[in-house]
Amino acid sequence: MASPTTRLRPVTAALCATALALLTACGGGGGDDGKKGGDGAGKRTASPVVTPTATAPVPRGEGSALPDDLNGDGRPELRIPLASDEELGGLRHIAFVYGSAKGLDPAVRTVLGRTDLGLPTGAGWDDRITGEMRSATTADLDGDGYADVIATATKERDPASAGRVHITTQTLPYITWGGPEGPRRGAPATPVGLADADDGLESPWPLTTGDFNGDGHHDLAAVRQGGKDFHVLYGPFGRDGKAARTETYANPLGPSGQIAELHADAIDGDRPTALVVHAQGDDDQTESALLKAGPDGLATTGRTLRKGNAIAFGDFDGDGKRDVAVADTGSRNDEPGYETEPADVSQSVSVYTERSAGSDPRPIRIPALGGDVLAAADTDGDGIDELAVSLRTGGTELLTIRPDAPGEIAHRRTLDRTVPARVDGHEVPKKRRAVRLHGAGDFDHDGKDEVVLAWGPDPLFALYGEKPQRFWVTDGAADEVVFTSAPYAKGAS
Repeated sequence: MASPTTRLRPVTAALCATALALLTACGGGGGDDGKKGGDGAGKRTASPVVTPTATAPVPRGEGSALPDDLNGDGRPELRIPLASDEELGGLRHIAFVYGSAKGLDPAVRTVLGRTDLGLPTGAGWDDRITGEMRSATTADLDGDGYADVIATATKERDPASAGRVHITTQTLPYITWGGPEGPRRGAPATPVGLADADDGLESPWPLTTGDFNGDGHHDLAAVRQGGKDFHVLYGPFGRDGKAARTETYANPLGPSGQIAELHADAIDGDRPTALVVHAQGDDDQTESALLKAGPDGLATTGRTLRKGNAIAFGDFDGDGKRDVAVADTGSRNDEPGYETEPADVSQSVSVYTERSAGSDPRPIRIPALGGDVLAAADTDGDGIDELAVSLRTGGTELLTIRPDAPGEIAHRRTLDRTVPARVDGHEVPKKRRAVRLHGAGDFDHDGKDEVVLAWGPDPLFALYGEKPQRFWVTDGAADEVVFTSAPYAKGAS
């Protein structure tokens, strides 16, 4: 189960007063008459867009075990990357919108930049790369009940180090420690202890968080520079940045390939979280390997998964065990023949269940879907995750599969949000009005997941989903809040 929501919640009066614009919100999981229940897209009236210019105080919690709970109140936060802004020197910031008993509250947020996170700056440090705040993620590494922020910074290697590894730059992870007051702003971030002075990461993208041995302590996984293997740093971490132990794992897909990225299952209590190791493929769809986890940590060998660059974990068949979904994101290289992938890759989503790991190794194949983005969302709290699939033609589908009839879908709903022809005074071409799947989470901690959809005005959003700015938080049927993050960066440090 990912995380949840349920009914349409009213936006507070203070927030409604700041609703300065409207976006069209079509569809929503009801029948064709727009009511809840049944299949079909449905039609509904426009929802007001909250423009949260004022910032409300962040409530203090008493600590929790969630990896994305900055204030320790037992509810996760939504992480939003903020686009560049000339007033901010062109650097990216990251915003955290706080969960509450009524769901996400756009007025309660924390905005963090390089200075806030305490990342190193100055001669030799590449601000252009480390300013990409997509590289920040969260986990409670020291176990104090408050999520810490983990980000990366890239520097030029000194001549001796560059000569030893034959690489001129070095990307390193840093920890900004959390606490009852939130991330410790401005103090120098703590470097994460890696194997040796020459060690570094393959890219500045986010480190992967999990609990890979099920001991309740949050762990980090990261691809080492060169992409041939990866580190798992098992928590708890000391305030010196050193993990309790570090293990290096070889590429389970073979020594000749390179690792592009790592995908971990969600941290949930003391359950060990599995890891998918994804191969590098020049933007083509590539294979992955699923590594199971246990009390001693991750397995060194695993199950090979089909080609597809979209990955999501969830319990899609309701047996209480975790499954993995794989789909084609649509990305291709520019070599001859790049236009197509085999039909079993480009025209399906495959779900690998615990059953399909037994005598019949075939995954459940759901035909004729997109798959730019996948997510698991248990919107009704029944313990069975729906598979959220962002379609390349626009819209997001919520699917409940039938494990007893592979390939069949027991229930499907379409979340079909679009923006109007003009937003904030600017014309939006028809091909750029579609809203995409952003993620899911139980932001009110009621046992039911909310689905988060997003749209951005930059052309890169329509192509790659970059620079989102408008967000729809829905229970799978009705919108709970629609808001814009545009004001967040204005007062950032």
